[in-house]
Amino acid sequence: MGSVKGVVFDLDGTLLDTESFVTEAVRSVVEAHGKILTPEAMQASTGRRPIEAWQAVRDVLDIDATAQQLFDESEPILTERWHMAKLMPGAHRLLWHLHKHKIPVALATSTSRATFGAKMAGHGNLQSIFTCVSCGDEVTNGKPAPDCFRQAAAKLRLQPGECLAIEDAPAGVEAAVAAGLRVAVVPSLRDHQAYPKPLPDAPAGCCSVLPSLLDFKPEQYGLPAFEDLIRGVVPLEPVWKLKGKVVKGFGRGSKELGIPTANLDAASLQGALAEAVTGIYLGWASIGASKQVYKMVMSIGFNPYYNNRQKTAEPWLLHTFEQDFYDEKLRLLVCGYIRPEANFESLDALVQRIHEDAAVTEAALTDKAFAAYEQDAFLAPQADTA
Repeated sequence: MGSVKGVVFDLDGTLLDTESFVTEAVRSVVEAHGKILTPEAMQASTGRRPIEAWQAVRDVLDIDATAQQLFDESEPILTERWHMAKLMPGAHRLLWHLHKHKIPVALATSTSRATFGAKMAGHGNLQSIFTCVSCGDEVTNGKPAPDCFRQAAAKLRLQPGECLAIEDAPAGVEAAVAAGLRVAVVPSLRDHQAYPKPLPDAPAGCCSVLPSLLDFKPEQYGLPAFEDLIRGVVPLEPVWKLKGKVVKGFGRGSKELGIPTANLDAASLQGALAEAVTGIYLGWASIGASKQVYKMVMSIGFNPYYNNRQKTAEPWLLHTFEQDFYDEKLRLLVCGYIRPEANFESLDALVQRIHEDAAVTEAALTDKAFAAYEQDAFLAPQADTA
């Protein structure tokens, strides 16, 4: 199996976080037609060209309207918001890394050329990285047909087998596999049954399934390795700044694990959690009116061991407190990504891994790049009134 010579990215859900916009718009239109948006309808439509996506939604929900009508109703809602789309965590880092090492990069997207410009309006500096862009209205057949990936590989002047596709949607994965590319999947669906089983050594097809772009290791595909790790931790750029009220949680952190994690009010973090990749992170924390800043390690996600249904943030401040601080405002500056969420066969294994994460945090935060954030103004008490 040869090394990858070019990388072809999908756009929505892979590089740009447009999922919340699209879901909100689709739900609004569907409810206006007396229907309820279901996970099945979203799965059937994800990754397809807009009209074909609406046709899938219409078919699954049996809506009495044409796909074109539904598209026309949703487009004004989305047009006002495309410029607000943020990059997915790890996207900026990976794109500039490939550019630095002169690895040709292409886009293969179901998005039309006109809408592509609107979506990238806030990220104009990234457009120079792409050698070529294959849009949904520039090929005969949209995903899951292979047309856009074949076109992108041809524009890169590479054979499909020399290219790695990075995709999030089942339709896009199917398209890239059909085009003969190797595919790294970063699922946008929690149900991984919708994706093919990865075969790491296959010359084409799905070769890996990754929790996020933060977990992408270029050297596994014959590409230059990242050079920015800090004691094995991925630095976040920009850092995340979160704050919320400490509330009583499940009680298991102290009782079952012997690890007193704080639980943040979910409502105050709703927007931040929706955008955050699940995993284990490190950073700095401060509480209420105190100027003291503490090292902290934090899980964001569904905690597979306990199979949570709601996405939560559970920071562990690496300090022994004499009393609880419920209802106090907790400020978190998250600057590094340690690892993805994982399930464990036993409670002891979970506890051991949490303590290992704490040890990684203690060591990494002594590095000058991370240590500098301890003095960030966001952690000061007056940040709560800003």
